[in-house]
Amino acid sequence: MELGRKLVARDDLLTSEKQRTRLEIGDLLLDVAPMGNEEPSSGSRELIRAFAADIGMTVEMAREYRGVAAGCDGALRQVLAESDVTVSYSVVREAALGFSLPKETREAENALGREERARRRQERWEILLRMLQEPGRRRVTAQEFRAAIGARPIPNSASAMTAEKIVEQLDRPDVRSAVMASVMEPAFLVEAFAADPMVELRIRDSLAQVAQVTSSRESASAPEETDERLVLQFRRRVNLLYGLVEMHPEQIINIADEDMLNDLEKACEGVVHWAQRLHSARTSGKAGVR
Repeated sequence: MELGRKLVARDDLLTSEKQRTRLEIGDLLLDVAPMGNEEPSSGSRELIRAFAADIGMTVEMAREYRGVAAGCDGALRQVLAESDVTVSYSVVREAALGFSLPKETREAENALGREERARRRQERWEILLRMLQEPGRRRVTAQEFRAAIGARPIPNSASAMTAEKIVEQLDRPDVRSAVMASVMEPAFLVEAFAADPMVELRIRDSLAQVAQVTSSRESASAPEETDERLVLQFRRRVNLLYGLVEMHPEQIINIADEDMLNDLEKACEGVVHWAQRLHSARTSGKAGVR
């Protein structure tokens, strides 16, 4: 569980390592609930749900990462690691799950026997492996691979939508996933994120604000779902704080410049004051304190 929380925090912070990190999270979920020949039992589903909640991720994400990890074995991972061609997590997800295939195609494939499903999955991987061997290729984009396997270019035809319409639908996991995959494809954006981590943080804050706006439009008929989202976001922030305090001071000094160290010390002073207020609020039994 501790490793899972660290991996979720790493997935949040290290954008360039999402493929490896998410496969490792999927491997952990396979350890918790091994993949059987049939659909997961109620016991397995409950194990996945509980483990996902404990490490700070949604059940949907947990199921996805588990499925991708099961569909990307060690030999395939070795090929991807040794290749000079950049392959994003979105591409690996398409190869393992056929994530963006038309709904009727996915449903028909899921109804097949295990051997036939494995054969179709292998066909997708063979397409990707051939793309890796193309002379002069530096990366395989999600759009290219989706086209190669006959999947939709972007969920919900987002490429034909206005920017305002896309923003309105960012609370939908498929749209948000497609947009983030598209954003992360250009090499210059990856370099920008590496050069300035605040760029990624600002994007995450913007997406969080959009999620808050869209969820405020929902009816009050699903309070439990809204509460779960808030708890999930808070748990992720707590896990990030754990990840920070686990770093050795010498490691931080080697990474940060003088300005960053000053900001960190100020932030720590703020955390101390905040922790005192939290303790006071808990002991006095107050609720709704801001």
